[in-house]
Amino acid sequence: MRYRHPISILLAALMLAGCAQTPATPTPLPIPTGPLFTPTPTALFEGLTTRLATPDPSPECPDHYPWFFENRARECAATLLTTWGAFQPFERGLMLWIQEGGRTFVMLDDGSPFKPYYELTDAANALSPEPDPNIIPPPGLYQPVLGFARFWRGLAPNSWWVHESLGWATATEIGYGIRWQCNTATDETARCYFTGPRDEIFVITQGNAKYWNYWQKPVR
Repeated sequence: MRYRHPISILLAALMLAGCAQTPATPTPLPIPTGPLFTPTPTALFEGLTTRLATPDPSPECPDHYPWFFENRARECAATLLTTWGAFQPFERGLMLWIQEGGRTFVMLDDGSPFKPYYELTDAANALSPEPDPNIIPPPGLYQPVLGFARFWRGLAPNSWWVHESLGWATATEIGYGIRWQCNTATDETARCYFTGPRDEIFVITQGNAKYWNYWQKPVR
């Protein structure tokens, strides 16, 4: 998928090991086990400053990497990735794209604490379609454009379900610098955390059960 945004790399980019791709077509998901997380009110810049100012923020972890936010789960952090991202909210979920690896996520919000997500790919890497004048959204809603439109309009392989599952976009697409950091777990407790455009922080699981939730709600 191609975007017309400039690519801004703020820190050294490393590929995230162990982040397997999810199926292209939705399938029923098992209910995962493990703790749920309560969003904290700490602003992103405050948490980042606090963690980086600590001489050894993770003394119990072999690599001693600090988290970019206040992490109450005491998980060991892997390397922080900062790259370019795109984000768009929908009636029943979100779409996220990150430049590193060209990864697109469809994050469904079914109202449960275990919200399913799917990672989609477009091997053809075709050009982003222009808006379709025949697609007329209800008042106050939007049709996706650029790369998200390929999946939402079913133009990419195995994406016929995206429009029906997500509904209409509730705002236009936003491009921003995204922070992405995983823990070092390789089992069902493997998780990754990333920022949204309003300093919200999301958590996604990387085990067999793929789900997401908010770690921290928007703070601006």
